[in-house]
Amino acid sequence: MKLIYDTDIGWMNDDCIAALFALHSPRIELLGVTPVMGNYDLKLEVAAALRLTEFAARTDVPVSAGFDRPLLHERSAYADQMWGQWATHPEAIELPPGLPTIRPDPRHAVDFIIEQIKAAPHEVTIVAVGPLTNLAVAIRKAPEIVTLVKSVVVMGGALQLYPGGWGNSTPVSEFNFWVDPEAARIVLRAGLPLALLPMNVCRKTHLPRAFVEKIAASTTARTGTAKLFRDYLLPLFAMEGIQNHLVYGLYDFSAIAYALEPSLFRSETLSVDVVTERGLQYGMSIGYRAGSRIIGHTNTSFPVDDAPPPVTVVHDMDFDAVVALYLEGIGA
Repeated sequence: MKLIYDTDIGWMNDDCIAALFALHSPRIELLGVTPVMGNYDLKLEVAAALRLTEFAARTDVPVSAGFDRPLLHERSAYADQMWGQWATHPEAIELPPGLPTIRPDPRHAVDFIIEQIKAAPHEVTIVAVGPLTNLAVAIRKAPEIVTLVKSVVVMGGALQLYPGGWGNSTPVSEFNFWVDPEAARIVLRAGLPLALLPMNVCRKTHLPRAFVEKIAASTTARTGTAKLFRDYLLPLFAMEGIQNHLVYGLYDFSAIAYALEPSLFRSETLSVDVVTERGLQYGMSIGYRAGSRIIGHTNTSFPVDDAPPPVTVVHDMDFDAVVALYLEGIGA
């Protein structure tokens, strides 16, 4: 699978755990990593992505930096206090294993995405696990990629249609969509061959101690993987009694797993839209099954007009099989 990984990666967070799989899996030809602000400031994300390719001995994979801020969403006092360091622009950055020695690809992520899709029509899959700013601008700049991309898998949103559909940044908004609701709305309305993994299905995952210990102790895991798990994830379980940590640890990998093995998941076709009006509802995603409605004496369909095109929405998974897929892909 030719894959572009669009991510707000940090150091050994859920994005990084998923990136390790993408770098090592023999089933993936990783065309590039395109960092976008979100969990962290873009400067740190680019450094983390580059350092990870060094650890994995995959410095052949280009890292092309994207946007350092959302399209319209300015930071607020609330944004400054909550998780996520997007658009904070630190003067200096540090990584636990030190900064990378290699440089990023000079192309902007948007141009990189467009070039890769046009170079291999109907072959490129994009897995987007951060705010959707890079992808939204790529669609605006080169709308023809909508019909040229093979598939797009997005981790984002939270749908009250299913259990577990509350937000994690506001009561109703998931972080990726809340950071850039306008970009999310552009992507969902573009008509892409798109699958969405909202918080509902991601909340069915966890990162158990046994999983981390197995990889940390592996003598067959691919280059750098066991050491990274041993040095940076295993210490998180040092406190006696902790059996699960980083409740979100396999959220982003689930999106890659879906791209490779959709049969491990359950999904349905829904219309999904994103609220861009400011207020408590900003960034809220709404999923619904289109159907006939009667308004007054007129038969019509819901919604009345301007409905987004349907997308595939994932709502359940075989989590044990997803974990097995990760272990297989990294050789552990």
